[in-house]
Amino acid sequence: MIETRKVYKRDDVQIEVVYDTGTLSKIYLGVHTAQESFEVNLDRRDLPHLNHMVKEAFNQTNTTR
Repeated sequence: MIETRKVYKRDDVQIEVVYDTGTLSKIYLGVHTAQESFEVNLDRRDLPHLNHMVKEAFNQTNTTR
């Protein structure tokens, strides 16, 4: 299995996603700010639903169109 780590940073925000090629492995999601932190291991079956929900939230709140 090959681990892949993606990290996004902006000001005091850091978002991490870590996964590997194993189909049974969970996907790690970490969101960190100066004030708080959130970490979760997601089942791969739930990721499409999370992606849809986040995209919908972005589309409904995006003011840069």
